Amino acid sequence: MRHPHSYLLASSCALLCACGPMEESVDPPTTDSDSELELSQDLNNAPQCTGPKLVADLAPGPSSTNTFDSAAVDGAVYVSVVYSPGLDTYALWKLEEKSGGQDLHSGWKATLLLGNLSDYPKRMTVVGSKVFFILDDGIHGSELWKTDGTPGGTRLVEDINPFGGAFSDNPINPVAVGKTLYFAADDGTHGTELWRSDGTTGGTRLVKDISPGFASASPGQLLLDGKRLLFAADDGGKGRELWKSDGTSGGTRLVRDIAPGATSSSPEQLFRLEDGTLFFVADDGIHGRELWTTDGTKEDTELVEDIRAGSAGSDIAWLTSGKKKLYFTANDGVHGAELWTSMGCEDDTRLVKDIRPGATGSAPRELVPLKGNVILFADDGTHGREPWRSNGTTAGTLMLADTHPTSPPPGYEPSSLVAGKNKVFFYANTPGEGKEPWVTDGTPSGTRLIKDLNPGPANSISGDPYPPFVVGGGATFLYYEGSVGAELAWTNGTSSGTRVADINPGPASSNPVIFRATHDWVYLGADDGIHGSEPWALSVGCFPKN
Repeated sequence: MRHPHSYLLASSCALLCACGPMEESVDPPTTDSDSELELSQDLNNAPQCTGPKLVADLAPGPSSTNTFDSAAVDGAVYVSVVYSPGLDTYALWKLEEKSGGQDLHSGWKATLLLGNLSDYPKRMTVVGSKVFFILDDGIHGSELWKTDGTPGGTRLVEDINPFGGAFSDNPINPVAVGKTLYFAADDGTHGTELWRSDGTTGGTRLVKDISPGFASASPGQLLLDGKRLLFAADDGGKGRELWKSDGTSGGTRLVRDIAPGATSSSPEQLFRLEDGTLFFVADDGIHGRELWTTDGTKEDTELVEDIRAGSAGSDIAWLTSGKKKLYFTANDGVHGAELWTSMGCEDDTRLVKDIRPGATGSAPRELVPLKGNVILFADDGTHGREPWRSNGTTAGTLMLADTHPTSPPPGYEPSSLVAGKNKVFFYANTPGEGKEPWVTDGTPSGTRLIKDLNPGPANSISGDPYPPFVVGGGATFLYYEGSVGAELAWTNGTSSGTRVADINPGPASSNPVIFRATHDWVYLGADDGIHGSEPWALSVGCFPKN
């Protein structure tokens, strides 16, 4: 069940509207929710595990705040919110636990950094002790802003495009390199190009006009490799190709014209292994879209292997790290979509196992890393889509559990693999227990139902839920049962270490949405039936460290 309020676009809260930044602190009400449907008395670290606490009533009364974006710096959380119901009104807040995690009952301070906004701060990125974000304040268009956590220190960095907004409605994610932010912006003269900023007007500048004049190079996904960036860009002559930058104009240049001439190879899915090996997917015009590798030089930017011989391409997806090994899915035209692995050379790039023999393929998906291995969902043609594990060898690739004997029907397949420390959490639907949370340590014996929270064949995970939110060696998830509603659940991966908090008592739902974890707290939006949807926090003491 999707949370019905998680992306509301309507808002109101004239009480909190401010003309420009203004200091306003809100202490949370004295109520806190320990109205907990406690499924266990034996949770790990129980002395430190308190029920979820209301952080602040940012929109007093029945009005609600819903979080669009967030960032954490030194234990403080910055949230970009919309007020609802009513007019679209957005704001930026700072939430700060008063004791720094030393006293779980000390409460929070909430400071309004920007209010009365017609747009929400987006693409929040931490650079040192500051948070940069993109905002259209209704005056300058969509521009670069920053905050140091105070209303006076929350301001426009520079009006990059005096003719309009510098950013599109869906800008690429900025990247922090040391104390510098890199991003793609349009100053109204050079088109959309690579920019950098240290947070000052003088230190905010165009790195290079890759596509000269008004045309845009439109830098794509920015991948950090040490102190340089790799990205796709179009210089207007060689098509969309792989570029690199060290932050200087002279150090920003084409890596290789993979599809010679004006044709684009369109590099995508840039990925870096722990050992520094860099992969991406591109089309050189001969082999189709295949796996490539680079060290940032023209000479060593090369096709790894033509997995599907000819120009068709092998439909590469789900690139995932296994320490010094890349796992991915590909279709060689013979075995269908199956699991592959590579270390960057043709000799070590191979089909791991033909899980479903023949041309249909097992269609692996949702690959996540676990202790150098990979966990995935695949369909062997007999058991239906089930959890599998692979260490990159044929013998070490095996089904972990048959969660739904014979074959799960459409809509009943396992879903939502999320990797934590030494565990992977997911949802599975079994005939006797319904859709419930599961966990695996990568072994068949360690792959199990955590708890039948809603006993019998009824589901405790409903509809189209958000994936589990991993915290250390545990996770949170959305629990649903008719007499309790949609509420917050958390687990350490054991039946005895699983709880549900009835934040909105009775059958009404609090519809929790987790949005950020810090060293001490897991932050979420929830509605207790009194304050509307507001920020809450759950102690990380509720979760094992590994």
